[in-house]
Amino acid sequence: MQGPDPGWLAYCTAIEDLAEALGEQDHIHLDRPALVLITDGQTTLSINGHEAHVVFGHLVAVAKGSVIALSPALPLDFSGYLLSFDTYDTTIGTIYEWDVNSSTGYEVHKVSETIVADTRVALADAAEELHLTMRQFILYSLLKELKPQRPADEDTLEHRLARTVHYMQQKYTQRITREQLAAIAGYSPSYYSRQFHALYHQTPIEYLIRTRILRAQELLLTTDDASNQIAKKAGFDDAQYFNRQFKRMVGKPPKQYKASIASYRICFLSSAHAEIAIALGVIPDSVAVTRSLTPGYLLALLQQHSVTLLDMPQYVLRQDRIVEQQPELLIGDVVTEEAKRDLRTAAPVLTRLPRDIYSLIRYFGGLFDRERQARELIDELTAQADTLRRNIHRHIEEGSTVLYLRVEESGYRYIGEASIESAILLYEELGLSMPALFRSNERSFNPCSLQQVAEADPTYLFIEKRQMDYYNADLSFSNLQQSKQWASLDAVKNKRVCYVDTGLWINHCSAYGKREIMRQIEQFMLGRV
Repeated sequence: MQGPDPGWLAYCTAIEDLAEALGEQDHIHLDRPALVLITDGQTTLSINGHEAHVVFGHLVAVAKGSVIALSPALPLDFSGYLLSFDTYDTTIGTIYEWDVNSSTGYEVHKVSETIVADTRVALADAAEELHLTMRQFILYSLLKELKPQRPADEDTLEHRLARTVHYMQQKYTQRITREQLAAIAGYSPSYYSRQFHALYHQTPIEYLIRTRILRAQELLLTTDDASNQIAKKAGFDDAQYFNRQFKRMVGKPPKQYKASIASYRICFLSSAHAEIAIALGVIPDSVAVTRSLTPGYLLALLQQHSVTLLDMPQYVLRQDRIVEQQPELLIGDVVTEEAKRDLRTAAPVLTRLPRDIYSLIRYFGGLFDRERQARELIDELTAQADTLRRNIHRHIEEGSTVLYLRVEESGYRYIGEASIESAILLYEELGLSMPALFRSNERSFNPCSLQQVAEADPTYLFIEKRQMDYYNADLSFSNLQQSKQWASLDAVKNKRVCYVDTGLWINHCSAYGKREIMRQIEQFMLGRV
């Protein structure tokens, strides 16, 4: 990847709101190279058919001709910008074909909070179309972030051995010999084996067997394949040899592994998932948490069960903290491929889980052999929602509307009816109505203006002041409450405004959190404590 160079110039042709653009069209086809900067939240993009999980602070360089679309894996809960540009070779006066050094057509980089904040402020302050000078400043600021760091000496022992580790992780299903690995490292087989053992505390073949067993564990948990089929998929030609190695490493034969998984040391990368496990009677060993966004009831619940809390910054997964726990199984939500690759060296990793709460409860019920408990938990939650629905509709006037409005640093967004669990609870399970003006893009967090909110004029208003570790929405919230549009709202005049918490309503509408959200809705709409 090349950044700005004395030999060529870059010209910013456009800066678009990416979330808004993807909310209006299925995909974006790039007719020139572009940069994508994620300034808030997280999502999964499909870029040239490859899934890229991006979070706050990610800068994605995308080649000309690429296609960007939203993956259905996550709702549109992010903010970001698409910067398109042309490049010119100043030495010969022609267009310079700028590209990325990747077969996928894109590369993901991480930039500092300062860069994100400066870009977000510059774009938010632009009353109309951004002046060319500012567009160029933003583009060059971001292009500089793509300049490669000084490369490490690729001939170091550690780098050569790491190449063989990467090869084993990628090619574990194939026949691999010590001689092959030694050739990749550029050493003799005997010297390679000694140095590998000194660095990784195991022989290369032991490392390969462990990699294959870890992948076999994932297959046992995610497929119904027979043991001999899984052995072959994991790279073992001999099923009996596979069974012996599996029992030696895991402590149980493959056929008994899944039935006993609830007793293993499990690390949850999502505290909302850990909440469901506890409700089913499965106690995690450790859980990754961002304390500022984890509700108090859940922190108390985890501490009550002596669960180790792994503190993480928002949108950051510290693999070193997780690996230190020596987990026997890792269960995540959406994990970047890079993070998953690193974590899979420590334990089997389960990701791409069901998105809605009831499917997730059923999934964990099957995984942990807790089907009965899962059915009972779903019955309890649906019965509570049904009771609340009946009570609400007896109480509110016909034609009443409900709006869930998020206040962010840079403006306002309404929450689509099917975008998150708390919205599904409001609009589907409780049967409440979205104002007609906003009945579109139901899976998205949609930008809106104060004037649009005033025109929608909801009967009941749920307000979430967006909570982030990196910035706050105090100014936008103050502007909202001091605006003439706010004062004109029916919900404000009649004191039908409920302030909700990001950590609970966005991140933890789960086994216990959903009950707390329903309690808050009942108290707000029915006046019950």
